[in-house]
Amino acid sequence: MYSNIDNPFNDAALSKQFVWKKKIEQDLKQGISKKEQERIKRERQVENMRELEKLNKRREERELEQKFREQEMARLQREAEQAQLGNWEDREERFHLKQAKKRAELRIKNGRAKPVDIMAMNLRLANEETEGDDSETNLDLEVDVDEPWKILDDLSLDEVNELYHDIQMYLSLEKNDLNVEFWKSMLIVCDARRAELEQASRTSNGVPETISEEITAMLRDKDYDELLALQSKIQSKLSSGEPVDVEYWEQALKQLVIKLAKTKLSKLHEKILLARLEKLRRLQGQTQPRQQQLPGEESLQPQEEGTASEARRLLKERQQQLQARLIEQASARNASIDPSVDDSKESLQMYRHEASKEMDMNEAIFAVEAQLSKTTYSWEDKYRPRKPRYFNRVHTGYDWNKYNQTHYDHDNPPPKVVQGYKFNLFYPDLIDKSVAPTYRIEKDPENDETVIIRFIAGPPYEDVAFRIVNRPWEYSRKRGFRNSFDRGVLQLHFRFKRQFYRR
Repeated sequence: MYSNIDNPFNDAALSKQFVWKKKIEQDLKQGISKKEQERIKRERQVENMRELEKLNKRREERELEQKFREQEMARLQREAEQAQLGNWEDREERFHLKQAKKRAELRIKNGRAKPVDIMAMNLRLANEETEGDDSETNLDLEVDVDEPWKILDDLSLDEVNELYHDIQMYLSLEKNDLNVEFWKSMLIVCDARRAELEQASRTSNGVPETISEEITAMLRDKDYDELLALQSKIQSKLSSGEPVDVEYWEQALKQLVIKLAKTKLSKLHEKILLARLEKLRRLQGQTQPRQQQLPGEESLQPQEEGTASEARRLLKERQQQLQARLIEQASARNASIDPSVDDSKESLQMYRHEASKEMDMNEAIFAVEAQLSKTTYSWEDKYRPRKPRYFNRVHTGYDWNKYNQTHYDHDNPPPKVVQGYKFNLFYPDLIDKSVAPTYRIEKDPENDETVIIRFIAGPPYEDVAFRIVNRPWEYSRKRGFRNSFDRGVLQLHFRFKRQFYRR
C-alpha cells in the first residue's frame, strides 16, 4: 500500500527487510550461530502465525456467538408473542365454554333444555367448583341419574344430528380430561345412533337381525377389559389374511366399539353420581348449625333458620335419592356383569337389608375389589365356586391434628382422609356354618401405603379381597371396632388410630 517515497511514516527504507544487527552481533558473542538464529527466527514466525490464527478463530467465534444470541433473542421474542397469543386463544375458549354452560343452565331452569344441556350440567355439577355456587343454586339443579346414552332413544334423526354437532362443540372447547373422555365416548354412541336411524329410513334392511342378535349376545356379559381384549383379537383376525367372514367381523367390531363407549360412559357416569353425592354431603355439612357460637358472631334470625332447614331437608332428600340409585346400580352390576357372584335369594335379601340402612354423611360405598391370582379349591368338584355378595362402606373425614390445626381452619379445611371401613359380607349358603369366615392382612406388592385385606370362607365361597389404607387399627368397641359372624353375615368394622403431629 505504501512506497519508500510515499508513506505516512516518512521511512525511506520501508520496503527493505529490517535486520537487527546489534541483536545478531550480541547472539554471535554469546555463541549462537547464524544457523541457530535462523532456526529461532523461523520458530518465532511459526508461533506468530499460530497466534494470528488463534486470534482470527476467536474473532470468528465471537461473531458466531453474537449471531446465535441475536437468533436466540428473536426466538424468545417469537415464543413470547406466541405464548401471549396462545393465552388469548385459551382465554377465549374458556369464555365460550363458560357461556355455553351458562346458556345450558338458563335453558334448564326455563324448561327449554336441549339433550346436550343435561349432559353438560351433569359434568358441571359433579366435577367443577363453579363461581358463586351456594345452596340455592345447587338446589335448583340436579344431575340426571340415568345413563347418558339413554337420552338418544327418544330423539329423532334431526335431533340426534343436532346433538352430534353440540357434542363436537363441547369437545373442541373442553380442557378437563374426564369431561373430554365423556364427550368422546358420547360422540361415538351418538354417531352410532345417527347411523342406525339413517339406516332405518332407507329401504335396505342392513345387517340381518339374527347376526345382530348373535353379536349382541357375544358382547353382553363382558366388562371393559374383556371388550378391549376381544377388540384386539378381532382386529388381528381381520388383518391376518386368513379366510374369514369379513362382513360379520367388521360389523362385530363396530358394535364392540359402541359397547366400549357405553361401558366407559357407565363408569364415568357412576363417578359423576358419586362426586355429586359427595358435594351434596359437603353442602349439607355446611348448612348444619354450629355447636358453639364463635365470639362476636350473631345468631341466625328465625327466617334464616327456616330457610336453612328447607335447604337441609331438600339436600337430604336429594342425597337419599342418589344413594338409592347407586345402591341399585351396584346390585345390578354384581348380579349381571359378574356371573360368578352369589345369586341366591337369601344373599340378595341380606344385601338389600344392609344397603337400606342410612349412611353417615362422611360415608361412601366401597366396592372396588383387589385382583387375586387364580386359586383352585379342593372342593370345586363338589360345589360351584361363587363370590359372596357384600356391601362395604368407607368412612372419611378431616384429621384435625396439630399440623392441620395450624395450617387450616373450618372455612378452609384440610384434605379428607380415610378414617375407617365397614365390611359386610354375606355367606347364607356356607356349608360348614360352625366355622366362621375369617380375614387376613397381606402385603400389597404395588404400594407400601396400602395393604390387601382378604376374606376367607369355606365352600362354596371364593376368597374376596380389597385394597385398604395401611394404618394401625383401633380395636376398642368404644371406638367402633366390630368383628362378628351372625346369621350368615360377616361384619368387620374398624377405625384407624389417630395420627399425632410432632415437630
